[in-house]
Amino acid sequence: MKKLVIAIGLCAGLLGESASADALKNVLSNKLKQHDEMPGMVNLDALEAAKPVKPRSRPAKTVVATVNGTKIIKKDADAYLSKRTKGQVSDFDLLPKKQRLALIKEMSLPILIANGAKKELSEVEKEAVLSRAWMSKQAAEANVTDAQIEAAYEKIKAQAKAQSALSQVPPLEAIKDRIKMQIVEQQVVGQLMQGAQVRVAEDTDGIAGYVGMMAISVDDVNNALQAMTKGKATWATVPPRDKARVLQMVAPSKFIALAAKNGLTQEEQNNALSNYWMQKNLSQIDVTDAEAKKRYEKIKKMKKRSKSKKKLPDYATLEKSLKMQIANEKFIEQVTKKAKIKLK
Repeated sequence: MKKLVIAIGLCAGLLGESASADALKNVLSNKLKQHDEMPGMVNLDALEAAKPVKPRSRPAKTVVATVNGTKIIKKDADAYLSKRTKGQVSDFDLLPKKQRLALIKEMSLPILIANGAKKELSEVEKEAVLSRAWMSKQAAEANVTDAQIEAAYEKIKAQAKAQSALSQVPPLEAIKDRIKMQIVEQQVVGQLMQGAQVRVAEDTDGIAGYVGMMAISVDDVNNALQAMTKGKATWATVPPRDKARVLQMVAPSKFIALAAKNGLTQEEQNNALSNYWMQKNLSQIDVTDAEAKKRYEKIKKMKKRSKSKKKLPDYATLEKSLKMQIANEKFIEQVTKKAKIKLK
């Protein structure tokens, strides 16, 4: 059990850096800033030539669509359309039916994604995501000096040198943010754990022990041990002399999880879970080279028809962005596939 050593911080029981990536903004916000010559999630090409599908626009409060029963009014659809087209088109009723449906699918994403995250993420994932979101918030507000970061970096170099691995240490600028996060984690954990007494439960009944007034379940310990020892140890196999130490290693993540639950607003929690769930699903979507090249050829044809004088970047330059766009579109299709979306 002496090998059960873990650096104080979120490393135990928390997910990787990907959990903090703001994937929802990448799809719903960044797409509004895409290159002018690249199609977005909704193909709104040649809108200037589109003819109104109705003789006149409907009033602002008219319900233009429903998503799983939730009403979307024309005023909101117009505002979203204006952002999507950078002000070029601002009347939802002027879009052809296919484009109106695609736009409503985009508008429905936040609700559908939040519901998907709530249903599909495990409690362990939710706890880890919210903990990291809360810690990121603490790091943004923390006053960590350059001197503290440099001192921590020199300590890392010294440890690496002692192990003849100094050449493997990245430059300070490359890991500066991670070092800052570690310092903040140490400070936060120190505050949360201050004065907390560790006590192993005598009659477990599903409880491994207590740190202060917080009960830590056997499941909590086993989940942490699974991550730390890759399944080689469980609470049942931990020698009695090491149980208190194991509880002390598990406790920080539980204290942080509780602080996150109380310290994040409901909106912040929903956004964090939605972002993680979305990124998790996007990472599983495959986009082939053939699909990306087909999209590029489509863009070339569109550019030729528009007689634009702007130079189109070559395929290699746009390949990553094209694949990301296609993955986003596939994701939207997956999320909205089972949703009951009706145009009015």
